[in-house]
Amino acid sequence: MEQYNTFKQEDNIIIHTRILNAPRELVWEVWTTPEHIKEWWGPNGFSLTTRTMNVKPNKTWDFIMHGMGQDWDNKIEYLEVRKPDFLTYKHTGEKSDDYNFTVSILFEDLEGKTLLTMKSVFKSKAIIDELNRKVNAIEGGKQTLNRLESYLEILVIKR
Repeated sequence: MEQYNTFKQEDNIIIHTRILNAPRELVWEVWTTPEHIKEWWGPNGFSLTTRTMNVKPNKTWDFIMHGMGQDWDNKIEYLEVRKPDFLTYKHTGEKSDDYNFTVSILFEDLEGKTLLTMKSVFKSKAIIDELNRKVNAIEGGKQTLNRLESYLEILVIKR
């Protein structure tokens, strides 16, 4: 199953796959509710404040990430929501539209676990390279999924 815990970049696209030791419904809940997402969203050392979250098509999640000595305004506009197996959203927040990107997430049931496939599409490879130089974005994405995995482990033990 290790072949599913992968990361790859293809030009302007980043694809993460991860097997999570939790049922799909729980992974969906943890990804789509403010009380859960604040526990794991963001790279190591970051915290999160949700202003509003409405996980429906054409609705938004407005939040602030706190880390690296500053606050980072973020906004996600949900484009497609199919509970509990698929989300697509546009992530914005930087002052330049160049940094906006679209994310599609597939949550697949895998015998009581969840195969998560997350595909992020940026305007160009150059934008990804710039974000990596400025804020180590790819490593931050990996850390975020590691935090998700650790949080789910705690919840599964409590069940």
